[in-house]
Amino acid sequence: MIRSVIRLSLMMLPLLGVAQSKVVVAFKVIDKEKNSCVDVNVKKNFTFQYENSSGYKDLKSLVSTKCFNSYAITKISGNFRIYISVPEYESQYLDFTITKQSKDTLYLGEVYLTRTYPEISEEIQKPSQSAEKEIEGVTVTGARKKFIKLEANKTTYTIKDNDLLSGGSAQETLTKLPGVIKGYGGNLTVNGKSMTIYIDDIPTGLSGGDLENLLQSLPSNAIEKIEIISNPGASYDAKTGGGIINIITNGRALRGINGSASLNYQFNKNNRVSPSISLNSRLKSVSLQLNSGYNYRENDKTTYYKREFTSFTPSIIFDQKNIENKYNRFYYFRPSSNIRLNKNSNLLINYNLSYTDNSNHYTGESLSSNDIEPINLLNNSKYSEDNTNHELTTKYKVKLDTLGNLFDITASYKHFNKNSTNNSIQNNEGVYKYSVNDIDYKSDYFQVNPNFEFSFNKVGIKMNTGGKYSHTKYTSNGKYNLLNTSSSILENPDYNSFRDFIYDENQYALYGELSKKFEKLDLTAGVRYENLEFKNKVKTTDQSIKYTFEKFFPSFSLLYKFNPTLDFNATYRKSMMPPSYSNMDPNLTNYFDEFNTSEGNLHLKPDYYDNYEVSLSAWRYLKISFNYTYSKNINMLYYETEDNSLTVNQTTRTFHGMKNYNVWVGIPIPFKLVTMGKKFFDEPMNMDKMNFIYLYGMYNYYKVNDYPYLDKVKPMWFYVIYAQLILPKDFKLTTFFLSSTDKGYFEIYKSYKPFRYSNIELSRSFSNKTIKASLGIQNILGPTKFNSDINNFNLRTNYYSRDSDQLFYIKLSYSFDKNRNIKKENTIIEEDTNSNSNKLLPSGPLK
Repeated sequence: MIRSVIRLSLMMLPLLGVAQSKVVVAFKVIDKEKNSCVDVNVKKNFTFQYENSSGYKDLKSLVSTKCFNSYAITKISGNFRIYISVPEYESQYLDFTITKQSKDTLYLGEVYLTRTYPEISEEIQKPSQSAEKEIEGVTVTGARKKFIKLEANKTTYTIKDNDLLSGGSAQETLTKLPGVIKGYGGNLTVNGKSMTIYIDDIPTGLSGGDLENLLQSLPSNAIEKIEIISNPGASYDAKTGGGIINIITNGRALRGINGSASLNYQFNKNNRVSPSISLNSRLKSVSLQLNSGYNYRENDKTTYYKREFTSFTPSIIFDQKNIENKYNRFYYFRPSSNIRLNKNSNLLINYNLSYTDNSNHYTGESLSSNDIEPINLLNNSKYSEDNTNHELTTKYKVKLDTLGNLFDITASYKHFNKNSTNNSIQNNEGVYKYSVNDIDYKSDYFQVNPNFEFSFNKVGIKMNTGGKYSHTKYTSNGKYNLLNTSSSILENPDYNSFRDFIYDENQYALYGELSKKFEKLDLTAGVRYENLEFKNKVKTTDQSIKYTFEKFFPSFSLLYKFNPTLDFNATYRKSMMPPSYSNMDPNLTNYFDEFNTSEGNLHLKPDYYDNYEVSLSAWRYLKISFNYTYSKNINMLYYETEDNSLTVNQTTRTFHGMKNYNVWVGIPIPFKLVTMGKKFFDEPMNMDKMNFIYLYGMYNYYKVNDYPYLDKVKPMWFYVIYAQLILPKDFKLTTFFLSSTDKGYFEIYKSYKPFRYSNIELSRSFSNKTIKASLGIQNILGPTKFNSDINNFNLRTNYYSRDSDQLFYIKLSYSFDKNRNIKKENTIIEEDTNSNSNKLLPSGPLK
């Protein structure tokens, strides 16, 4: 007992020593839109908080109606912050530090608050208490922006006002995020898992080249934030497969016209031009936004195939070389509006239009050896396509009460139409053959999704429940005249073969999800019921297949905060991926000759996934994660041939028992950390002025159990180096380098050459950051190459492709904002009251 009293006395001595030392803290609360004081009739809630080993703890809560506020405060060294909550405005945190050198009078200036017009925000109301003029132990010194937020089921990165991420296109920004890699086939993966792309919480409905066009055209300065949801919860479709990348575009509109204009020009012997514009405005209770742009791309691609047909004795070797010249034009027009119906409800209306016009020219040469009759096939093909995508989405959202209970309902309709034609001339040892085809694709998709959010404040539980109904109909009508000896069909197509395909899908879903936050622990658990039925039919051959799936999909996530800088995360999710109707479609696509065909597979089965992930992060940037995925089925690209045949058909097949192990490690190294040691953490950080290197590596191991043609499976390793150097005159030099190992397996494909991507960029902002200019080089260490083997029945294929050489580029962006002279508010990503840390390390391109 005596020892306890002595310890308590010793702890109190520092407090008694400064009991008479006071400072006066003063600040104004300003309406950002009006650039004047918040109405004196509006109550302003202030909560002062102190940081200890377990996070931030509340000290005092005050209520004020004044514009100018001042408080006498006891001076005690430590880290503190003030939470400002005003009804109808976004809440803010002001981080601060007390030192012995703190002045006796601190005027913090104006604190600018933004009204919550665009959507209803769930305000965290602090208990109101009578105003007090004396508070023990706080001195506010300034605000700190947060550019990353870690939650139990997702990681959110702020893009707006983040100089390291807000230049270039959406695709360039995505590939700079830790763990995001553009891999084989151009698809984006996160820690080895395939991802579904959402924009503003809605699936894009685009895939392949159309999706890539949109991501290359959408400027990153039109993006507010990006959410990486590696294991989506029960409220998301079970058929999202691996995970979700959700791109949230700028949604906060102020009076007048605000926005940005961008130009991205890339060139070598080809040209690529991408102008775009982003506008937003607000008229009373209506917020308006427009993103629009154009993308023109020229690209050359060389592909080599070396095929060995093993059913012959001796084996026949086939060498093919294809040169593809691509000319792509893509337009998009994405207006949206947010209508505030009353204090508690709002209506969102989004319309998305995109149009693509592609013209591709193929030249191919195929040579055989070890064949009784030598083959020397020359192919000259012209492929063109144009497609149009319309999408209309409406969302009604209403706040049911002051406890945070919400209801929203979303309805969307999408119509996609594509027409493709292909004309080819083939010459095999002087014998000419001609082929034409014409394919029309159409798809219609409708979805309605009601959702409720309830808060049970007495027990600290939030519940999210709702449902979904969707219907998809897809048709393709193919017309063909293949390997005709008359050249007249090129000018006047006379089709003699037809394939009509129909896909019809209905989906029903119900879900429920509970989440609870403890002092250091966040838990979320849910379950989703899915009923999926689809039918596909080839009318011309009277083939018809129907599948019905009914299953429960559980999900679980956990986030444990050991202290303000160290977090542990664990998630599990069961999901599925139904076969894509494009992979079932029997109609031919793109390249065709007498030795190469391509068609779909009606008998594909859905993939079922069990996804597990655990990760440990320090300062939210230094991170190590482990992922394991098991799939009962998996649909993959497959080359097939029959005995004693030289014709290869490219299709998709279902395999069983796929396992994927992935380990990811990210290590940030600020240069000052090396030179200053522990003292580095005592200084405030400014990423705009910091030199650093960010290193991360990834181990990826695939194994498909029932694929009998694999050698000893080896993992693939990926390495990334990202660096920033601050040069004189506020210039920044950034470099990005990614490389894989030269040998290893990705699914069933054996890699022989490392996959590499490199970039170097010099940038500078002008005129108070309203203008940003960048010069750079892509593929500085050489073009992107793929070299892999795939072994099949009676067939071994070696594939090699080479994209464009070094690509030089110029990027210009101009932001116009009538309110730019107003002090910026904090980013929309706010730290939890129990888990904030104001000592952050850089994460590659992150702040």
